[in-house]
Amino acid sequence: TVVSPAVKEQAAWLFELMLEGDLHEARGRVLKFATGSDRWPVDPKAFRFVIEPLDGGDNALPCAMTCGNMLQLPRYSAREPLRDRLLQAMEWGSDLHLK
Repeated sequence: TVVSPAVKEQAAWLFELMLEGDLHEARGRVLKFATGSDRWPVDPKAFRFVIEPLDGGDNALPCAMTCGNMLQLPRYSAREPLRDRLLQAMEWGSDLHLK
């Protein structure tokens, strides 16, 4: 995983939420949102997951570029806005049949 220094704190919150927090059950959905696949590849050495900054604050939605396995995160002020906005973005994506 490659994390931009500009969103190092937000990326740490994301991983904490996915490992033991509110996003633990949604890990596959998070991966699907960011990469287009809900599973980690068989050969993780050939896989590059990137987290980059995105303009915006607590009200901005994250953005994903599945072709580059990239998740762009606004500079959220805390874990809760990150969790809420990511869940909202994933739900809206599933409403668009991005399943």
